[in-house]
Amino acid sequence: MLSARNIAALGFMTFAMYLGAGNLIFPPFLGYQAGENFLSGMSGFLLTGVGLPALALVMVAIVNGSDKLTAALPKPLATSFWVMVFIVIGPAFVIPRAITVAYQFSFAPIFGEAALVPFTLSFCIITVLFALYPGKLVDNLGKILTPALMGILIILSVTALVYPAGELTTATGAYVEGAFAEGLTQGYMTMDALGSIGFGWIIFRAIRSMGVECPKATAKYTLIAALMYAVAMAFVYISLSYIGSTSSYLGHEFTNGGDILTAFTFAHFGALGSLLLGAVMVLACITTAIGVTTAGSEFYDNTFSKVNYKTCVIVTMTLSGLVANIGLEQLLAITLPAVVALHPVAIALMIMAPVRNKMSQAMVVITAFTALIFGCVDAIHILGYMPEGIDQWLVRNMPLYHYFASWICPTVVMVVVGVAAHRYAANQQAKLATQ
Repeated sequence: MLSARNIAALGFMTFAMYLGAGNLIFPPFLGYQAGENFLSGMSGFLLTGVGLPALALVMVAIVNGSDKLTAALPKPLATSFWVMVFIVIGPAFVIPRAITVAYQFSFAPIFGEAALVPFTLSFCIITVLFALYPGKLVDNLGKILTPALMGILIILSVTALVYPAGELTTATGAYVEGAFAEGLTQGYMTMDALGSIGFGWIIFRAIRSMGVECPKATAKYTLIAALMYAVAMAFVYISLSYIGSTSSYLGHEFTNGGDILTAFTFAHFGALGSLLLGAVMVLACITTAIGVTTAGSEFYDNTFSKVNYKTCVIVTMTLSGLVANIGLEQLLAITLPAVVALHPVAIALMIMAPVRNKMSQAMVVITAFTALIFGCVDAIHILGYMPEGIDQWLVRNMPLYHYFASWICPTVVMVVVGVAAHRYAANQQAKLATQ
């Protein structure tokens, strides 16, 4: 049985892995756009932006490990899925972006682009040093880095609540009449559910490293970690959204949440505010990079006999550093569609998890491919590549296409068909057995 301190550290570690720079930048802009409707918009955002990732962890706990989510798939397909996931949330997307965003909010205002290379080197070395010791991840993230990060975030949040210094802004765009629905859409677009199934590898390993071997106990502590993550992330999102919704006093229009946070911290703390914001961004990006690197390396080490964990850590961060300095924009144009398309597949696997024993392997594969195909349709829509005529037709005829979630209805239908077909086949076999 884990002590209260270890449980708290596990929850902090889980929260830290999710809290990347994007999670800090978007909520202020949502609040800024939603204005007086920010509570409605944020409610929708929390359902999908926090609820889906937390649900993913719950499903990981139910099936007793992330790898079990793909257990019903043929092994080549399951392995291919995980490889793609850890490539796009690792060196091909998340980590390089974390490096560049952390730099933009810390040293870029002083040195421009001149210090990106040494910053990248330092960032990668720090990440490698933490990731090389996965057994100490709870101590390093949950007891050291995350408390420091949370301390700074609490300072910013309390300041916003006590000294808002501005009226709520006026709602704009889709937040005028459909704030809740727009919040749902934007929360879904964080794609954090994809990270959840990856982080499940780490959470299970962390719990086992603390001496817990019983599957039921492991599942219980995973559920506790998911709850703690959800509460902490909701607090951060609501606080940052409130900063954006009361940012009218800052005196000019904003085009992104990063500018809002920069103006807010400078207005309240002066030059110290820039340091606080830079520290938050760097810590958030480092904790996410550590989590993603550890998860991917755990997978490669467990899956491929000739692969070494430490080598994977070093290779992952080396590639990430190179991408961040050489071709991030070009690579993002390629990998972003993959992230968008894989996200529905991950959620489909979550949906099937509780009923996977009531579906045939063929229907599991068909359902996953259905989510992938319609996920590709949504990816083309999100990226703005859908031809206008086809786009208008899909808006009129495809349920949820407008909300970038056209994959949901076909996927749910396939799950229902799969369960019904399996039940029918079982009943037929039972009848034959009694004849």
